[in-house]
Amino acid sequence: HQPQRQPRLALLEAPMSCLLGSGTTNAIARAWTAARGHRFQKKSPHSMSTTVSAREMSTRATDVVVIGGGIVGCATARHLAVRGASVVLLEQNQLSAGTTWHAAGLLGTLKGSSLLMSLASYGRDTYKRMVDETTGASLVGWSNTGSLGIARCADSMEQLVRSVQMARGLGVTQHRIVTPAEIKDIHPFLNLEGIVGGVYSPDDGIVNPADVAGMMAKEAREHGAVIMEHVECIGIGLDEHGRRITKVHLDTGDTISCAHAVLCGGAWTKKLSMLAFGENRVPVAMMPHQYMIFEKTDGVGNHLPVVRDIHHKYYLKPEVNGFMVGVFEGEPLQHLPEVVRDRNANVVAMPRDAEHEVYQESMEKMGPWLEAAMEHFPVLKQVGVKQWLHGPDTHSVDHYPIVGRMPGTDNCYLATGFNSQGIQCGPGAGLAITESILDGAPHSLPCDFSGADPSRFFPGLCQDATWIEMRAAEGYAKTYSVHLPLEVFESARGRRLSPMHQQMVDLGAVFGETYGWERPLYFPRPEERRALAGELSQWADPCVDSPMHESLSWNRSSAEHFAAERRECLAARQSAVLFDLSSFGKLRVAGPRCLDVMQMCMSAEMDKPHGAITYSIFCDERGGILGDLTVTRIGHNEFYVVTLAIQPAKVADQILRVASQMGISPHDCQVEDITEGTAVLALNGPNSPAVLAPLTNTSLDSTSFPPGTAQQIKVAGVHLLALRVSFAGELGWELHCPAGEAVMLHAALTSEGRHHAMQPAGYFALLNSLRVEKGFVHYGADISTAETPLEAGLAFACKLKGGSADFVGKTAILAQRELGWQKRLVSVRLPGSEDVSVFGHEQELLYRDGKLVGALTSGGFSHTLGCPIGLGYVHGPSKVPLDWISAGSFEVEAPVRSESGAVELKRVPVAVSTKCLVDPKGERMR
Repeated sequence: HQPQRQPRLALLEAPMSCLLGSGTTNAIARAWTAARGHRFQKKSPHSMSTTVSAREMSTRATDVVVIGGGIVGCATARHLAVRGASVVLLEQNQLSAGTTWHAAGLLGTLKGSSLLMSLASYGRDTYKRMVDETTGASLVGWSNTGSLGIARCADSMEQLVRSVQMARGLGVTQHRIVTPAEIKDIHPFLNLEGIVGGVYSPDDGIVNPADVAGMMAKEAREHGAVIMEHVECIGIGLDEHGRRITKVHLDTGDTISCAHAVLCGGAWTKKLSMLAFGENRVPVAMMPHQYMIFEKTDGVGNHLPVVRDIHHKYYLKPEVNGFMVGVFEGEPLQHLPEVVRDRNANVVAMPRDAEHEVYQESMEKMGPWLEAAMEHFPVLKQVGVKQWLHGPDTHSVDHYPIVGRMPGTDNCYLATGFNSQGIQCGPGAGLAITESILDGAPHSLPCDFSGADPSRFFPGLCQDATWIEMRAAEGYAKTYSVHLPLEVFESARGRRLSPMHQQMVDLGAVFGETYGWERPLYFPRPEERRALAGELSQWADPCVDSPMHESLSWNRSSAEHFAAERRECLAARQSAVLFDLSSFGKLRVAGPRCLDVMQMCMSAEMDKPHGAITYSIFCDERGGILGDLTVTRIGHNEFYVVTLAIQPAKVADQILRVASQMGISPHDCQVEDITEGTAVLALNGPNSPAVLAPLTNTSLDSTSFPPGTAQQIKVAGVHLLALRVSFAGELGWELHCPAGEAVMLHAALTSEGRHHAMQPAGYFALLNSLRVEKGFVHYGADISTAETPLEAGLAFACKLKGGSADFVGKTAILAQRELGWQKRLVSVRLPGSEDVSVFGHEQELLYRDGKLVGALTSGGFSHTLGCPIGLGYVHGPSKVPLDWISAGSFEVEAPVRSESGAVELKRVPVAVSTKCLVDPKGERMR
């Protein structure tokens, strides 16, 4: 499960030859002929001043070295310089010569996550302010064109409406839901056939990408930054522990010392990682993008909005009194230039001189999607093509940017993988990097940066060039698509398997993937599967059974998994279930100073008796939550840490970083990742003691084996560590055993479980229902660095009493406790009679007495209560007191379908509580 990450899944398209006539095909042929031989003219950055030579810098030290002179590097240098840091920006060629120079310059702010919305909105507002002080004219080509997203089915319309809701939750009200009739007035050139509605964003616009990079560089210089063009970084020096970059070696023979380094070289960033650490830690690949510019057309100008058609994978924008059409084709690998394949396969194959690079035009690459654009805008058939561009772009493996501190380091930051959105997101990314360096974490933008965290990738997969290219290509192909809830990436699967993977397959599991691990999502009956053999999408890896597009729905009860999820949830509450949680991260922390480090690293008290299990969070210096976990003390100087599947490297890095800051050597505090060698089976439900008791000689009653404790026991002949905890909020145990003995343990539990109505259960039941019923937060959905323990109701997990030990972030949390906070996490229960589906991720809004006060961060369905449920934050007076909550009347606003199938927004009354919805006293777990 990847909270807030919304993977991409393509909408199945009919062959374009079935939809379009020969006239369109002939028009495209004429356009192709006209475009042959016409290359895009190179743009030079605006207002470049003389650069400083390497020799002048050779004896100097600087606060920050920024490597990469595209929009992101220039924006980062500008933000750092404005804040007073000394900065040197290195660019091996000319500024903006990588991918910035040929970007389309679109500034659309309606996105699929609050992170991307916030970055894009900040970028647009930054560019709008770049004007001539005398004339008021834009210095970066800003034009307020607006944007128009069009929908051709109810699913795509709901996707747009949910994005509008998310924007409103962030305080952005410009986006307007429009009808086909209104669309005709907004863009008279657009053929309305097949359009069911859309969203108009009048405040969006376009810019000249090379000019914005140039202005960023100019303002950086004006605040003291040094920019060195045509200087290559050929080596990066580390300190004795390998955690800090200390020097950057130049091809001039000179060296610059630095306190921090930012690697933002686009596709070259992988090469920089190799220079610094001897391995690639940056999972990005090149995916070229192609667009064409048509000749001038009467009536076309910047008063017309940029149009995005997610069904047909194109955008259309005004360009010098004509139109530009760009396509995110559905089969990028079929049209990948060989030189790009070579570079994706070999990190060091990226040459320095690949500046202002373009590739051979390809009608086959663009054809069917361009055909659709010409049908929808018939005027395109009447004009020739002025220019054509097929240029490089850098895409990450999950279609989210990579922004933040590189794991395993103390002072190296990444900013790359912007997925054709670098111009929009560059200023915000530069701000986030600057605040991370100077303040400890991003804090000015109203969003959660966990989606951009470089630690979200399994390090081993960063060495897998095939995986990286396939995932980058899949994300690129699904840039413009209908994205249904709970989708998963389909390509390059099967990289990491649980020891019990085959047993899960035999039980009929449908799998998702997280951090490389294949994990059972649900266990449908054969007759419940909707995807038939031979109907796999082009991206589906046949090595695993994964949710298909046809099996998903905006209506939760209509989705394929709903019936299986119901069975699994009811079994958890009424009998027993068995989860394979082997993908959870497992760390062993040991050494004579490990207690000191764990006390400083973790918010909760670590100095507890042998066998005690402690739920804790860990925070940044500003009190923002970096993650949550459980810590079991298994010896005087030894701890067993269980993390989210995506966080073992992040937690290990945090522990080692804190130890380094405390001056404690790696020998005195050792961290070992034992995830691969340790399997986990979670047995939950009221019948779990009856299942486990015949297989062990250990007494399982609450006196002999209290909740919140761990014991070394023997089950079915397997020696293991049993933890009396449950993320499902039920009586039960997590059984942590050697991976090699997991199959035997699973077989014994399954055999005994048949006598007690035990069922296998998957992550959909656990994460989207059971834990939401219990109010258990999930990192990346309900908690992140954008929330503090006080806001998330997690003060109980913090050492805040007088005389308690210090921990990272404690000072900031205590200050907030004195000053107050303005939001609080609550549980939300919707009426069971309403056919409303909630999914969280800030798409459903919370109102109190008719006033917008928050949004749902998690959404699901309670099979125990028979109604939709969720978790979310409400904003109110200082400390958001309970009497303020109880005195209000709350509603949730969410999209619903009318009888005609149209998408409408509906407000329904809800019950809101600071307590969990099921078993608030926790009696079932005891």
